[in-house]
Amino acid sequence: MNFFYEAFPDSVYVYGEEVPIITDFREYIRLLDMLKCKELNTMQKTALLSQYFLEEIEVDEEAISALTSFVVMDLDSEKDSPEDEGIGDSGSKKNLFSYEIDYPFILSGFLRDYSIDLENTEYLHWWKFRMLFDGLSEDTEIKQRIMYRGVNLSDIKDKDERKRISRIQKKIQLPQEELTDYDIGNAFA
Repeated sequence: MNFFYEAFPDSVYVYGEEVPIITDFREYIRLLDMLKCKELNTMQKTALLSQYFLEEIEVDEEAISALTSFVVMDLDSEKDSPEDEGIGDSGSKKNLFSYEIDYPFILSGFLRDYSIDLENTEYLHWWKFRMLFDGLSEDTEIKQRIMYRGVNLSDIKDKDERKRISRIQKKIQLPQEELTDYDIGNAFA
């Protein structure tokens, strides 16, 4: 897709049928939080997940896979068959940010770089939000935090630099229970 002249998707394909979905960024941040919630069981999560579809459908493995592909912006699997490998097979990756914990830094990055106040924005498509988030300047606080969290200390040869980065990582580390995009596909397994 070329988003210079094509609209962001507002539906997913479930059993070959196009099903409209909610697309506002806040709802997908809420979804990611809901999937992390240990107080909800799989049935409760599935019931909440059904609210993301604007038509009544059975929320089964294919529906979850379609919504998962939308969440992680996987263009290739939107119309693929359910037998194709989904993101759940990709394996976990280290989570480098948290929408909840890093909220002040995400908010300030959007204000600084784009003059977008996420608190007062009425609507912003999830994919546009993610593209803008990915495009934030490298010197914004959130991008600095992501960079430091992603550093593999064993790759740093200089002892003092390794110590400095280790101190920074400890100061800004995220709790272990954080959910990555790659974990979404396994949330209902």
